[in-house]
Amino acid sequence: MKRKPLILALAALAIGLASCANRTPSGESSTAPEDAPSSEWKPSSEDASSSEWKPSSEDASSSEWKPSSENASSSASDWIDYASSGAVKLNLEYEGHSFWTDGVEKVTLYQTIDGDTAHFTTAEKNGKGDNLLKSRFYGIDTPESTGKVQPWGKPASKYTSKILENANKNGTIVVSSPSSEYGAPSADSTGSRYVSLIWVNESVKNAPISSLKLLNLMIVQDGYSWVKNVSDIPEYSDTFYEAETQAKEHKLNLFSDEQDPTYNYGGYQTVSLLDIKREVVACLNDPTHENAYDNAKVTVQGTVAGFSNHILYIQDFCSYVDDAGNPLYYNDDGSVAYQDKIDAGILGEYAGINIFVGMSSIPSKFTKVGNYIQVSALALNSDFGFQLTSGTFPSVSYSETDAQLLIKADKNTEEHKLYTFEYTSDGLNAALKSKDYSALNCSVKVTDPVKVTGGYDSDSATVLYTSSTDKTAWSVYFAFAYQPDPNDTALKWTSYEKFVDQSFLFSGVLGLHSSAKTGNDKFNIYPSKSSDIVWQKAGE
Repeated sequence: MKRKPLILALAALAIGLASCANRTPSGESSTAPEDAPSSEWKPSSEDASSSEWKPSSEDASSSEWKPSSENASSSASDWIDYASSGAVKLNLEYEGHSFWTDGVEKVTLYQTIDGDTAHFTTAEKNGKGDNLLKSRFYGIDTPESTGKVQPWGKPASKYTSKILENANKNGTIVVSSPSSEYGAPSADSTGSRYVSLIWVNESVKNAPISSLKLLNLMIVQDGYSWVKNVSDIPEYSDTFYEAETQAKEHKLNLFSDEQDPTYNYGGYQTVSLLDIKREVVACLNDPTHENAYDNAKVTVQGTVAGFSNHILYIQDFCSYVDDAGNPLYYNDDGSVAYQDKIDAGILGEYAGINIFVGMSSIPSKFTKVGNYIQVSALALNSDFGFQLTSGTFPSVSYSETDAQLLIKADKNTEEHKLYTFEYTSDGLNAALKSKDYSALNCSVKVTDPVKVTGGYDSDSATVLYTSSTDKTAWSVYFAFAYQPDPNDTALKWTSYEKFVDQSFLFSGVLGLHSSAKTGNDKFNIYPSKSSDIVWQKAGE
């Protein structure tokens, strides 16, 4: 690994403090303490006390939440629980029916995505051989909390997750298309999501339809969403708008006069990718550790290492010392971090991060491997690992917080040139099992052919296993139709079954995926293109 000192602009993580009494579902006030990435952190002069943010670790636990309707302001008109009033009811029996053919089915929760999107598992597979149902909730539009984060987006997501998780564990979830009649549903413009009504009972298994409540409506009446286009179900539309009006009258959540206590209203702070990596590794080594950069607005620089499935990966070589040889990092006890490596002449290491750019396309200057770029974004713990999100990637940068191309790949300097870690298959496996995360979120190459032993397909990606799960610590994940023969572009493999018992050389980015379904962390190599997967044909 090359070792070269690098001058990095390191600034303290200065996150705004929150001390406003927000109308939370529990009706309690929340005051945010200072949250610093190191013991030496001090608030910057730009860190105004008006910044209404509190660390996620201080957020109210979902177990403490109660629906806002239970705490409606007494100064407003009497509260109406529209979701329980009988004004909106499921009129289709779900027993013995399939969502794919009839538009209604009892389902199990796979994972929640945000306040108005969730994935469910159906009993039967659809025509594509998949039983994963991606639902976009009909008639509502909660603030964003994934590719772009907006005020009240995280509370809306937590509210939805709490109800769905309770219903999945103790009660019943039924998904239906926005229709009063049985019939096959239609996918939205993406071809993979279905606009849906989500019916729940949080305490009764196989609940009768008369006891199911419409989650879409609950989200509106508790002030986590606006009403959006309910014309397909005119019998429900008046109730939706009445629920929205009531939430405004009671000033609930996004309709309140107060700021979202979970949203970081402060400014961006420049940090090194190593700053973030230290926190990520600390969480991997100690699951109870709270990432100091969670919910922080940061500006980072790095070289593009890959781009796959709306995820951008950047990496950089980060120094332990400044130009004068002074240490940049200290332990909590005041001792110099990395002292043993500095004494051995090792002056830095590579660090990387994954950046979710949203579902829209971004200019190629930000995705071209080898380009050195700057990104300002929000750092978040998520079901998809620790990542940056909510950045802006315009064709022309007008704001200092817009992503910027700093150095083109063909003009990149030696200190920022893309470095690729090389491992044998067994070497990478051993490194990960020994908790050596040197290459995490960085470019990697496996130098020996690896036989694929299994895998699975989703509607958006293919996952390949290279041995039994008790023998390997990594898999391969890609979201494109693979072209096995560079001389025959018409030949494409779209199923993992084509790969089984074949051998390949794999390149890509070593990333981490945290499964919401299993609760397990999984390391994957993420190729960006077909040339990152080199088929080793038998006899060649």
